[in-house]
Amino acid sequence: MKNRVSRRELLKLSATMGTAMALRSLWASWLPRLAFASDGVQGDVIVCIFLRGGADALNMVVPFGDDDYYAARPTLSISRPDDRGNPERAIELDDFFGLNPDMRALHELFTGNRLRAIHAVGAPSVSRSHFEAMDLLERGTDGESGASSGWLGRYLASTASAQDSPLRAIGWGDQLQTSLQGYISANAMQSITDFHLRGNRQQADQLMASLDALYQDTALGSAADATLDVLNIVSQIDVDQYQPANDATYTETEFGRALKQTAALIKADAGLEVACVDLGNFDTHVTQGVTIHQGVGIFPGLVKEFADNLRAFHDDLMDRMDKVTVVVMSEFGRRVQENGAGGTDHGHGGVMYVMSDHVQGAPVVADWQGLNSNFLDNGDLQITLDYRSILSEILLKRTPLDSIKMVFPDYTYQGQDILKI
Repeated sequence: MKNRVSRRELLKLSATMGTAMALRSLWASWLPRLAFASDGVQGDVIVCIFLRGGADALNMVVPFGDDDYYAARPTLSISRPDDRGNPERAIELDDFFGLNPDMRALHELFTGNRLRAIHAVGAPSVSRSHFEAMDLLERGTDGESGASSGWLGRYLASTASAQDSPLRAIGWGDQLQTSLQGYISANAMQSITDFHLRGNRQQADQLMASLDALYQDTALGSAADATLDVLNIVSQIDVDQYQPANDATYTETEFGRALKQTAALIKADAGLEVACVDLGNFDTHVTQGVTIHQGVGIFPGLVKEFADNLRAFHDDLMDRMDKVTVVVMSEFGRRVQENGAGGTDHGHGGVMYVMSDHVQGAPVVADWQGLNSNFLDNGDLQITLDYRSILSEILLKRTPLDSIKMVFPDYTYQGQDILKI
C-alpha cells in the first residue's frame, strides 16, 4: 500500500462507488473492514460463534445414557464417564449427557451456571448442503424463502438510536458473515494489529489524515464521519500489548486472536454490541478421530481449540460477563451412524451453546427422543427444538429488543427459560 492516499484517486472512486466502497477498494486486504453504522443501542454484547462445516454434536455433548449411541459408533464413540479404565472418557454433566474430554476447559462453566448446551436443535427445514444450511441459519429463517438480510443485521436495524457508537458490530474473517448483513454497509475485520500497518504508526497517521482532509466540507458528510470515527476507535487499541485478565490464555490461531480482539474491544468501551467469530473445518467425513490422546483426526483438535479459547474469553472478561452473552451454533450436526471411512456425514440435529452470567437450569437442555431407529429422522438426530427459540430468548432477555417479530417475522417465540432477564 502507498504511504499516502491520493486525494484525486479517492475522490474519483467516491463519486462512482460511494465512501465505503471507495475506501475498501484502496485498502490492503488485511486492513479492517467493519460493519459501519451511525446508530446503536445499549444491552449485552452478543458474541455469535459459528462452527462451520457441521460440528458433530454427538461427540461434543455425548449422550452416554443412550445405548444406541454406542451401537451406531463402534469406533468413534466416547466412553461413558464410569469407564474407569479409559482416561479419555466423557466428563459427566448429568446422568445422561457428558462432555467431550478435549473440552474439559468448559466443564467448570457448565457446573458453575455459566454455560448451557442445547441439544437436538436446528432449523425444521434444514438442508444437508453446507451453503444452504449456513445461509438459512444466518438469515434466521425456516427455509429458502424469507428475509435476505441476516438476523443480527435486522436486530441492529431494529434497535438503532441516535446515541449509538459508530462501532456497533464487527465480523472477524475474510468476509462479512451473512448474519450481519442488512441495513449497514459492512465487511469484516481480519486483525486490529494489521490496522496499524504492521506497526508503522506514521503510515497509519498519514492514512487517517488523508481521509480526514478528503471529506472535509463535502456532501459525503455522515458516512465519512462514521468511517473516520470507527477507524479512530480501532487505531487506539494496541492488541499487541493487550494483556488478558485472570491468566486467560488464547491460542495463536485465527479463532483465538478473534476472541482476544473482541475482548479488547469490549474492554475499550468502544460501543461494540455484536461480534461474529468463525471456527471452521468441522466437515469430518474421513478419519474424524475421537480424542487428542489417540492422535488421530482433526476433530479432537478443533473441539479443544474451541473450548480452550471460549474459556479464555470467559476468564478474560470475568468482571464484565454480566453484560456479555455468547451463542454458539453450527449449520447442522452429523449423522448418528459412523461411516466406513472413520468419519461422519452431514446430519440434521446439532447442539447450540449459550454462555452468560444469566443462564439457568440444567447443564444440558434437550427434548431427547432417542437414537433408536424408531426415533431417527432418516438416520439423523431428530430436531426437537427450533434454533430461533434460543436466539429469540437471547435478544428478548438480554437486549433492549421488545418484539421478536422485527427479527424473526415468521416465527412465534416460545420461551425456553435458559436465561434470566
